[in-house]
Amino acid sequence: MPYATKSGRRIHYEVQGHGPPLLLLHGLLQLGAHWTLKGYVPALTDRYTVVTFDSLGHGQSDTPHDLEAYGLRHRVEDALSVLDTLSIDRAHAWGYSMGGWTVCGLASFAPQRLASYVVGGWDPAVGLPVAYAALEKQLKPGTNVDWFHMLLLGARKAPELAEAIDAGDLDALRLCLKACESSAGLDEALVQSGRPGLLYCGVMDPYHDSMKAVAQRAGATFATIEHADHGGAWAKAPKVLPHVLPFLASVTRS
Repeated sequence: MPYATKSGRRIHYEVQGHGPPLLLLHGLLQLGAHWTLKGYVPALTDRYTVVTFDSLGHGQSDTPHDLEAYGLRHRVEDALSVLDTLSIDRAHAWGYSMGGWTVCGLASFAPQRLASYVVGGWDPAVGLPVAYAALEKQLKPGTNVDWFHMLLLGARKAPELAEAIDAGDLDALRLCLKACESSAGLDEALVQSGRPGLLYCGVMDPYHDSMKAVAQRAGATFATIEHADHGGAWAKAPKVLPHVLPFLASVTRS
């Protein structure tokens, strides 16, 4: 089982396919293998060297009980650790939700390592508080919410996420969510990166309108995933791939 350790943290990764390198970064409570399970990797491996990995706190990667370890700069270091282990200088990077946050971090801290970026289901301008605010509108005023507990309840409806949660370290996963709460202000990194980009979001996801505005400022392409909320725009690969595949083809030809 391959691991990258250049960041000082053990990160489990997998490599499939051939062609230009494409790094896939999953969301909170997901695993690198879920990109294959949902049908993304099989659609990519004939054209790209697809690299997936379990983000820190997930799956077979390390699960430290230290909030600082899950901060964005360390997330970026872990992603670069995988690329460095594979001797990849630059890669196309595609992240969903928490993985999109990390892709924004790559644009902020290591834009020279990005060939292009794809961000799905993540608001680079404000981040996770947008989702919290939308959920609060559905609750009675003054309700005390444990957001992590609420996240688990929703995620368990998907069998693969329930399995990952049951096999995971809940304390580490809670810290992952806590670190994501400090996520605002990354839109300017995309604007300044100078890299070609695509942002996409489910039309019923509270991130949608802000992401569209960020894409316009960054000169990036934006795609709306119709009839999809946050989870749906991840699960419905047949609706997402028709947007992402042409984008990747265009930037790998140039």
